[in-house]
Amino acid sequence: MDTHTGRRRTDTDAADRPADPAFERRLLAQVERLITERGSVLAAQGRSLADLGDVEEFAERMVAALPTRHPYDESLGPFYDTAGLVTWLGVSRQAVADRVRRGTLLACRTADGHLLYPSLQFGRDGQVRPGVFEAVGEFTRRGVDGWAVALWLTTASEAFEGHSAVDFLVLHRSSAAALQRVAEVATADAQSWVA
Repeated sequence: MDTHTGRRRTDTDAADRPADPAFERRLLAQVERLITERGSVLAAQGRSLADLGDVEEFAERMVAALPTRHPYDESLGPFYDTAGLVTWLGVSRQAVADRVRRGTLLACRTADGHLLYPSLQFGRDGQVRPGVFEAVGEFTRRGVDGWAVALWLTTASEAFEGHSAVDFLVLHRSSAAALQRVAEVATADAQSWVA
């Protein structure tokens, strides 16, 4: 969704749109402000930003948090690829694969065998959002395809007052009742899909 126009962006829009230097300047200024604030907090603790590690590695991790574009962005939102997710989360490929296998991380396999991870499942801290975490587990433990799970999470349903599961959780601020509702519907749907 383009936050300036209120409409969804398409791949054609992205290809036709020139770089936005003003946006990039605002983004860099905001990052600089946040780094300065973090540096002040660390200084108060007797530490410095230099204590955080190699500058290039740190910058790569920051940029890895930016999702890549994919043809399914229109319906499911941006995705992370494995390399980007590993860098952003600071974990190994094996750790990501293990989370996918256990059903605690949603992955969608492309026709050429690559895994993509819908960004809609993550909070700012890189953790899978409450409610989404449980729903993904319900479906993946039953062998439901990642694309089907992603569509379930993003498709409006009467079970969620006409919203998608993700929007329902956001609307209700992941309240206990909302978490329970999403888990119940996910369990029922997952069971019916494999029956």
